[in-house]
Amino acid sequence: MPTHDLRCSACGWKAVDVFVRVESLPVCSDCGEPSQIDWSHGRAPSVRGHGYGSFTAIDMGTLGKAETKEDYDRAVATIQQRFPGHRVELTSETSNKKSERLDGLRQRAYTERKKAGVDDAVRRDMREEAAARKAEKAAAKPVAAPSGGAS
Repeated sequence: MPTHDLRCSACGWKAVDVFVRVESLPVCSDCGEPSQIDWSHGRAPSVRGHGYGSFTAIDMGTLGKAETKEDYDRAVATIQQRFPGHRVELTSETSNKKSERLDGLRQRAYTERKKAGVDDAVRRDMREEAAARKAEKAAAKPVAAPSGGAS
């Protein structure tokens, strides 16, 4: 989203470096008249979006998490190198879609465990056996006597 300097032609109110879309300019906070973009500084508006905190992090799967726009651009370039001629398109995931996807993953994992004959009782027994082995191993270690005794 670009930053603009805003001014009110009615009362002279000014605001500097405001993140605002041109379609939705705010009204003047002093007189309530519509504000306008102030071009008197002679600079074009700047677009922010590089660096930490100015970019929404995106999980790029096996390419890792893109924390900055530069990371995202690098990931897209890697994808385009690996799959020439294909288009990279990101779609947002709502919380409902995410929970549906995770539920599906859990269901598939449960089904695979059932097919392999591993149910909750077997998993619990396996954990108990591992804990018992760990306890036996800890009990079997000899206790070292403190050094530096009396003469």
